Amino acid sequence: MKNRIYLSLMLMLPLFVTVASAQKAASDNIKPQWMHKLPKETNSTFRYKSITCIGTSIDAARKNCLAELISSSGLSRGVVVTSDYKSKEKLSQVWINGKLEERVDYDAETKNMAKGKEGNLFVENIDEYWTRDNTGTYHLTKLYAMSELDTAPLFDNVDRTTKYGARGLWRSAIVPGWGQFHKGSNLKGGLILGGTVALIGGIIFTENQRADYVNKIMKTHDVNNKRAYATKRDHFATGRNICIGAVAALYVYNLVDAVVAPGARRIVVRERPNGTGYAFLPAITADGAPVMTASITF
Repeated sequence: MKNRIYLSLMLMLPLFVTVASAQKAASDNIKPQWMHKLPKETNSTFRYKSITCIGTSIDAARKNCLAELISSSGLSRGVVVTSDYKSKEKLSQVWINGKLEERVDYDAETKNMAKGKEGNLFVENIDEYWTRDNTGTYHLTKLYAMSELDTAPLFDNVDRTTKYGARGLWRSAIVPGWGQFHKGSNLKGGLILGGTVALIGGIIFTENQRADYVNKIMKTHDVNNKRAYATKRDHFATGRNICIGAVAALYVYNLVDAVVAPGARRIVVRERPNGTGYAFLPAITADGAPVMTASITF
């Protein structure tokens, strides 16, 4: 018996290793909100800038993005950046499993030179999002806050969050699924909106059919027909009630999901200590009932 258990564990080990070694295809399931619209600066001493680069590793892509940021900043400040690219190609033949195969090795080198007046560049790393294609290449988009002047800027005090609170709640309260669309969960929002429309259509259809059979009962004097019409009337009434219950449950789920479920990561500018602000947060009472609490800062 022990041998069988040991054998089963050995057979399952490669599966565990495969799952553990599997690499993510993207850093997040949903693209951050700032990739569609950059945050708004609170002052003119800096600006937000997004840069997209590729690399054979995530660290290489990050270095490329930083180099691109410096290069673009230098050009805007009157600094000329030149690149000298050199590559070498080496062809070799290798016997693999009895077959002669050719291999091509590339050796590339890039040198960047900058000329112009010196200046200070203040940069703050805000956020990033990357994807990895089938070739193993990383496609990275970085969000930076960079100074507009040579003096130290007054950067925003920002937070990164996937919560939307009241932003998603009031939208979903008006139109089911709207809050999910706002959070970037387009598939979920489409299912909620489509399901709501379909269930409302089911309510209208079943209620019309029920009313039609009520009219037929009133217009006939045949007992058998009345009995058959009454049965169908009751069936459509049951279908209507099921649709009403389903749309009510879907609406409640839509509200809870709009508040609790994470969405696309967004950048939130926190209020300064001498400022005022508010926030809506989900909470649970002592009785276990979900409620919304308001936090106000003076």
